[in-house]
Amino acid sequence: MPKRSGVLTGTAGVYHVASQLAQQGFHAAVTFGDAPSVDILVASRDGASTISLQVKTSQWALRTRGRGRNKQPHHYEWDVGEKSAKLNHPGLFFAFVDLKVGGDEVPDVFFVPSKQIREYFKRFETLSRWRWHPRIEEIEGHKNNWNTLRDRLNKADS
Repeated sequence: MPKRSGVLTGTAGVYHVASQLAQQGFHAAVTFGDAPSVDILVASRDGASTISLQVKTSQWALRTRGRGRNKQPHHYEWDVGEKSAKLNHPGLFFAFVDLKVGGDEVPDVFFVPSKQIREYFKRFETLSRWRWHPRIEEIEGHKNNWNTLRDRLNKADS
């Protein structure tokens, strides 16, 4: 399979998330780059509350450690970028997409509050590559957890 450009990878991630949001009963509006730091605006069914998503996509985010029979899933990796790494807003979430390109598996989406990403990157003043690489056990609770968004939208309604 030929290597896919970063733009196409990112676009695939944004549209996958938007499609899944609609399927989950959310309103989803892709910003097409017109809103700084926001890829998708998400609203509750009645439109009374909204949140923003910054989508980060990898063709294959899962990384392993070990060799042969000892090879085990270890962590995920996504490029975040310095500007995004410094975002911290209560209504902003990251949607980290693992496309699993080349396989027959359905992509996974991990919903993480921007505050958590900001806390992770706070310890770095400068990096040559702003990449988030959580261990599997640190992120599994966020995997395809649409209730993260549902709960935040319901909280905003209160």
